[in-house]
Amino acid sequence: MSEGKTVLVTGGSGFVGSHVVDALLEAGYRVRCTVRTTSNRRWLEGKPVEPVEVDLQDGGLGEAVAGIDAVVHCAGLTRGSRGALYAANRDATAALADACVETGRRIRFVYCSSQAAAGPSSIWRLRELEEPPQPVSDYGRSKLAGEVEALRRAEALDVVVLRPAAVYGPRDEDTLPYFRMAARGVVVVPGFFTRLVQIVHVRDVARALLLAAERPEAVGRTYFVAHPEVITWRQLAAALGRAVGRRATKLHLPAWLVQAAGLVAGLVGGARRPGRLDRRRAWELTRRAWTCRVTDTVEGLRWMPEYDAERGLRATAEWYREAGWL
Repeated sequence: MSEGKTVLVTGGSGFVGSHVVDALLEAGYRVRCTVRTTSNRRWLEGKPVEPVEVDLQDGGLGEAVAGIDAVVHCAGLTRGSRGALYAANRDATAALADACVETGRRIRFVYCSSQAAAGPSSIWRLRELEEPPQPVSDYGRSKLAGEVEALRRAEALDVVVLRPAAVYGPRDEDTLPYFRMAARGVVVVPGFFTRLVQIVHVRDVARALLLAAERPEAVGRTYFVAHPEVITWRQLAAALGRAVGRRATKLHLPAWLVQAAGLVAGLVGGARRPGRLDRRRAWELTRRAWTCRVTDTVEGLRWMPEYDAERGLRATAEWYREAGWL
């Protein structure tokens, strides 16, 4: 199925995108990646990929999309002003989709969105795909707008949308601070009430994106991507402690204090670095539940995640140690 086919990966030098590159190469695809002149290409070094220097927001995407059979669109912005988020997550998606349409080829367009586009769930039940989206941040709203732009081209492209939950794993700088906290013996837990979450290992996300690029029945569908297990923040904190080999004390902070810290960090510019708390992350962290039903993903894509929280966090901690990050 993969023989002779070329897949374009946007954001291929990033956290999720680089794992997608690995999955595609292992499956035998030819891989092309968009990279910016300022991109750190450490995760692409030594790999047989074709880099194309382009900024998706600047247009001029003809070279990037020429002759491709599919695109896995992972590039995007997770923090920044409202305008910057919409430019990166909505407008760049529209430009990329238009460039694919202009080739005249029936290209598979796989858009890596986010559960943030759907919004948090009820504490009492999992969020369903059929529920109207209710994003609670500019990031979530911008990713939802990107979904809309991709699906608007569904008559000319084979569009598939995936909404990963909280993604973690090797190469991730955003979840690294939680592991470092656990290694010091403390993990901050937002609020005092029970909060539920589903997480997903990056390699499981990469495999889901690969399947979305291959399965004919996926066309026109939207899927949540998360491990089916629902855990509390307390359980997550305990699992982080076990992952780093230390009993971690759970430090509960009032939700209002977490939100205030995120607001202050944004105002003083302290939230720009990966892993730092910002207003959006603080607001999302203090929602009661981020859960979703993944039955359609498991059955429709024939996808089953390999890593539950216990195994995935332990493997991630081991990678951080080997990389000298922890």
